[in-house]
Amino acid sequence: MLSKVKKYSIIIIIAILFTLFCFSVVDVIVEEPDYNDFCEPKYGYVRPLAEKLNCSYAKEPSEAEMEDCRKRGGEISYNYNEEGCPVTYECETCHKEHEEAGRQYRLIGFIVTSIMGVLAIIIGMYATSKKDVIEWLFSGLLIGGILSVFFGTVSYFRDMGRYVKPFVLLGEIVLIIWIAVKTSRKK
Repeated sequence: MLSKVKKYSIIIIIAILFTLFCFSVVDVIVEEPDYNDFCEPKYGYVRPLAEKLNCSYAKEPSEAEMEDCRKRGGEISYNYNEEGCPVTYECETCHKEHEEAGRQYRLIGFIVTSIMGVLAIIIGMYATSKKDVIEWLFSGLLIGGILSVFFGTVSYFRDMGRYVKPFVLLGEIVLIIWIAVKTSRKK
């Protein structure tokens, strides 16, 4: 009984640590984008509140300016004076830029975790040893590889194109079936 507890503990710990290792490698390769690097925090008033103060607006954005801002993926952002009245406005596109950087980060994460996960799966499948402890380590590496591929896919899934998603999922299903068939043959 104690031997099984040791075995499964080692397998689970190796699987979890390998998965975390994969994501830490992603952070070494590319830094996760921070919202504050793209958008300056603005502390001010909400425009409807300012309207209650009987402000005289400097200038309102025209429909053409608002449409141009929307096309660029931005939104009109007002700058306020001390009384809470809007004095100027600008088209703020920092949210779009932050989202694009996040999409790129998730893509790199997906690629790195998938490659490392598949390599771990292959090593876990084909490496053998006469010592039980080494076999447990390889089993942990195998499960860690599966988890890395899974979590990498989950993190990038919303950004994948709708035609790419089925192929990625099909490839992962085939990978799991292959693992199941290979491990059943070994026994």
